[in-house]
Amino acid sequence: MVARYHASQVVLHWISAVLVLFAWTIGAFVFERVAGSDRAAQLLALRAHMAAGLAFAFVIALRLALRFALEQPPRATSGNAKLDAAARTVHGALYAAALAMAASGLALALSTGLPPIVLGRSQAPIPTGIHDAPAHTIHAAIGVVLISLVAVHTLAALYHQFLRRDALLGRMWFRQGRS
Repeated sequence: MVARYHASQVVLHWISAVLVLFAWTIGAFVFERVAGSDRAAQLLALRAHMAAGLAFAFVIALRLALRFALEQPPRATSGNAKLDAAARTVHGALYAAALAMAASGLALALSTGLPPIVLGRSQAPIPTGIHDAPAHTIHAAIGVVLISLVAVHTLAALYHQFLRRDALLGRMWFRQGRS
């Protein structure tokens, strides 16, 4: 049995963390700031958000494939059966929310006609009713769920690292030195 995650899983884990935070920051804060701006600023924000979202979906799909293809370290324990069950639930919910986020983003883009505009094949104006679209409501709600799960996951990792001092974070970090 392996003691830590495969290097490819570690890399993809941290790439997905950066991508989700980047996409969420643009979605939650940048869009409002550029709403009254010129088309170029709006397109830049949309392109960055959509590119990060697509990359995130791809990375999550790879992570899931590797999770099933590679040997995994044993499940971590907190010393409390209820917390251990919560950890399993949060991990599953993270994957489910990540996939739902990608699907709802795609639905939002398609339902509002964004792909040809964002990809530069159309000079049409950016639709003004994006925030009123039902798919936007769903996408935003899933975003809140996803970022909340990320926060819980991060707090749990910090709990293990600094309160339990069980070096759990080392399983999802880069190997140092020779082993």
